[in-house]
Amino acid sequence: MISIARLWRTVLPRRGSVARPSDRVQAGLLVFLVLLALAALPFAAAVGSETHARQQVQSARELGERTRVTATLLADGPPITANTRSGVVGTGAPTDATWTLPDGTRRVGEVVADRGTLAGETLTVWVDRTGTPVDPPLSGAGVVIDAVGAGLGLWLGTLAVLAACYRLTVFFLDRARYARWQQEWLQEQNRETHS
Repeated sequence: MISIARLWRTVLPRRGSVARPSDRVQAGLLVFLVLLALAALPFAAAVGSETHARQQVQSARELGERTRVTATLLADGPPITANTRSGVVGTGAPTDATWTLPDGTRRVGEVVADRGTLAGETLTVWVDRTGTPVDPPLSGAGVVIDAVGAGLGLWLGTLAVLAACYRLTVFFLDRARYARWQQEWLQEQNRETHS
């Protein structure tokens, strides 16, 4: 890793410095990209904050529209099976059940039951205003995780793009340096053979 003092001497060389123009370009680009990365941090935080605010509203709306009820299975859930390659047991499957809505109305339908559950067992499900089973509402922890993920993901993505730009530029600068060195070497060899 390049030290800060060395980077500074390369960007602003002293009198008699051996830094080539391509070295200065490379160091200047690195300083510029670091500043861009730092400037992207507040933008990424703003995106995370906006995501948090938007999903908090969604979570509150879903909590107002959905109700948790207890469902009783009318049939056995899917059988327990193991995948012979990974040993992982599969997820649940739709199973007939009955549940009572907060207004006392009894409903019959399908809910997702875990593997190995038996008829008569109870499980908690979320239903919408019509009594239809739905996914659970977005939780407060889910809101925070999504917001942090959005902001951090954006910033890390920006860092990856900036790092790729830097590496690509250094690749072309190195090719130009090697070509120049090769040219100087050939000129020196020609001088030695002609003298």
